[in-house]
Amino acid sequence: MRESADRHRHIDRAEQLEAAARLTARDTERDGAGHRERQGLFFEGPQGIGKSSLLWEIYERHAADGAYFLDLPRIPAEHHVLESLAMQARGNQVAVPSYESTRTRFAEQSGQTHVDFDNVRMRNSTFQLLAAAQDRTLQTASLSDALLGNLVADARRPVICLDGFEACAHPMRDWLGRSLLPNLLSRREISVFVAGRQLPSLTRPYTSAVRTLVLPPFDVQAVQEWIESLGVVSLKDEATAIQQVHGGIPELLDEFFKLHIESAETGAGYSPGGRDDGREG
Repeated sequence: MRESADRHRHIDRAEQLEAAARLTARDTERDGAGHRERQGLFFEGPQGIGKSSLLWEIYERHAADGAYFLDLPRIPAEHHVLESLAMQARGNQVAVPSYESTRTRFAEQSGQTHVDFDNVRMRNSTFQLLAAAQDRTLQTASLSDALLGNLVADARRPVICLDGFEACAHPMRDWLGRSLLPNLLSRREISVFVAGRQLPSLTRPYTSAVRTLVLPPFDVQAVQEWIESLGVVSLKDEATAIQQVHGGIPELLDEFFKLHIESAETGAGYSPGGRDDGREG
């Protein structure tokens, strides 16, 4: 059986993977320009360019060492982000006692809280909403501090991968950019990778700890290497046409190769620029 095209989607991402490897293995030296040591890489690009695939590859390369992966569009609220990290930590055999005790304390306090609003001029409902929002912000910050303290206490250096930033609701995006990411980057043991069509905007000094890489389309050479790795003899002279038709977009190329292989196995014809070339109409 011919290998799946999925196995070859990083064929032109060696530079980015090498940069990630250097970052996770960073030492205490600053770079030649005297800049702050990098702790994070942000991957930016349009849909289908391979951001999520690249981020997952980074996660898999570090999974045995205690990596964490968050599919942000599937996570509804800030405390769910922290709970997901805590659950993965337990799976990585990393104890999170401070996080668990902090969460238990807040749960107990929530059950015991009673406020008398009889003498408050502001409408009770408005006051309660404001108080609850302030309380949630404090609780989330405390939980975040406790959890990250537990993660860095482990002998392994945490690698945090955050995917799909642009798909988060605005409150989540604000919290990630203003709170969680600065908290992660303030702990030098942690490496951070973020992928998205849009990326968080950080303030100083955290901007100098992060490098943004815009993922380019695959070039003709990369498409040729992909064809050769798949062993598709019939396409060996078609790399230029295939790259041009699909714009070098890995997702479209992947779909094209899958359909071409399926068509070859069933005896049907399939050309690089045909009607069913893998692109949406």
